[in-house]
Amino acid sequence: MGPAVSAHAVQFYEDDAVFIESLSEFTGAALGAGGACVVISTSDHHRKLIENLSLNGIEMARILAEGRYIHLDARRTLERFMVQGRPDRQRFWEELEPAVQRARAALRPGAKTIAAFGEMVALLWIEGNHEAAIELEHLWDEVVQRYDLHLRCAYPVGSFARQSCSDMFDEICSQHSAVIPSENYSLGNPDERDRLVSTLQQKASTVDAVVEEREKEVAHRKVVEEKLRRTEEFTRNIIESSSDCVKVLDLEGRIQYMSPSGQRALEITDTSQFLNKKWVDLWEDADKARAEEVLLTARNGSVGCFQGDSITMGGVRKSWDVRITAALDRQGSIERMVAVSRDMTELKSAQQLAIQSEKLAATGRLAATIAHEINNPLEAVTNFIYLAMTARGLPEEVCRHLEIADRELARVSQIAQQTLGFYRGASKDRWISVADLVRDVLVVYERKLAYKHIEAIVSVAPDLKLYGRQGELRQALSNLLTNAIDASRVGGKIWLRARLSQGWRKESEKGIRITLADNGSGMSREVQKKIFVPFFTTKAEIGTGIGLWATKALIEQQKGLLRFHSRQGEKAGTAMCIFLPNAHQDKGSSGGVAA
Repeated sequence: MGPAVSAHAVQFYEDDAVFIESLSEFTGAALGAGGACVVISTSDHHRKLIENLSLNGIEMARILAEGRYIHLDARRTLERFMVQGRPDRQRFWEELEPAVQRARAALRPGAKTIAAFGEMVALLWIEGNHEAAIELEHLWDEVVQRYDLHLRCAYPVGSFARQSCSDMFDEICSQHSAVIPSENYSLGNPDERDRLVSTLQQKASTVDAVVEEREKEVAHRKVVEEKLRRTEEFTRNIIESSSDCVKVLDLEGRIQYMSPSGQRALEITDTSQFLNKKWVDLWEDADKARAEEVLLTARNGSVGCFQGDSITMGGVRKSWDVRITAALDRQGSIERMVAVSRDMTELKSAQQLAIQSEKLAATGRLAATIAHEINNPLEAVTNFIYLAMTARGLPEEVCRHLEIADRELARVSQIAQQTLGFYRGASKDRWISVADLVRDVLVVYERKLAYKHIEAIVSVAPDLKLYGRQGELRQALSNLLTNAIDASRVGGKIWLRARLSQGWRKESEKGIRITLADNGSGMSREVQKKIFVPFFTTKAEIGTGIGLWATKALIEQQKGLLRFHSRQGEKAGTAMCIFLPNAHQDKGSSGGVAA
């Protein structure tokens, strides 16, 4: 029996003597044809193989002298190329390739067969290092491909007796081009052979039917799994694309999942910040009792709803509208809860702003009504004072008192007209005298300026005109002047200047630049970041927090821009600059007029 035609065969054996006989036939056929052998085995198998070859008439002394039989000890060879329980490819080649090359060099003229036997895989397998054995089989494949060897490996069949080895046995067989069964496999007489073949054919037919049915089941399962995967992916995409914060809670109210959008909204950077934490603990103390109530409602199978506030990881307060529903299992029992929270912070701020705006509008209507009603008696009093002043024979001191009363009444009348202007002047665009606009605002705050001894330095060209809504511009300028007065120290200064200017975004755009500056306390960097945020105020109880926000909105409604510069410490102060388009200066204007 010559060497197997297949390049890489595996033999399973039960009896050592039968295995040695088979190995002797394999190696003897190669040696008898003038070929060479590389045998890597245990010392015991090596000794028995030499004895068997000699008994079969192979002149081993001459073959050993010719170098056509090369033996390597399997255990020592393994130790030289194994690294941390795995075969090292480079070391394997360094150990095996020289032996193969020596065998090839020793071939008799005309001979080509090199037979190799390796027992190292069996040693690894018996030790339980199955993965290393399979890796070594792959390395042997490389040697076979490079040197055209006839390679045989051998395993004791008893080492695969455990049920867990079934899959690995199949894998070992699949690594080889031929499998030699153990010696107990025998065909017997022809009748027994025919019976066995018929039986095996029947079993094969049965197996084919079972395999076909199993393949159908596997194909169906794959279709179902693919549909399930797509459904899960679709659901996940919906949840992850939603701007709402979606949380999955267990029956104890602990968070098991939170959507990415929810994590971003709460400024969460690590899942450990919320996993297995109580959902109720996310809420402010004032809202925790209501959160517990809606959680109980969801546990009972109903929909729990409430609105509450929470603090993000970055310290920002947010308002949420929450819906909690129960998630049921296949039996219809509640197995978890789903909480969907919608960020209502901006909506809540807008609602508060709308309420505040309505209050301001109502206040404006009331003020306009009062100013209108004051005008009638005020006009009568003014006429009586005039009559009194023109009467003959009045003492000089009485005349002087009447003159003072007349000036003050004139001021009251101007303030009343100014108040009516704030309410009425916001409806239509028209050409406005900037000097009159500034003067009207200063009149309203004349007493407040005098009370703090603040010097107002005004520089406005008298013929500078602006096209816009007078009431809104007056309100914007009034808001800025109020802030400047509040920020100024006693005895401070406020500068108010208006002049023609180029656009800040487009130089070709012409307009007017109004600058209002003070030498007050200035603003910190933190305050500067928030001054245009609705309801942010540094005036505690007296401020509403909407003045600068409303001012910016009023300016932008007229296609203008509002910028500022502020600093604290030495040379502290704040400068607010407004740019408004649609302005011109009448010809013949005489520069700036100080007031």
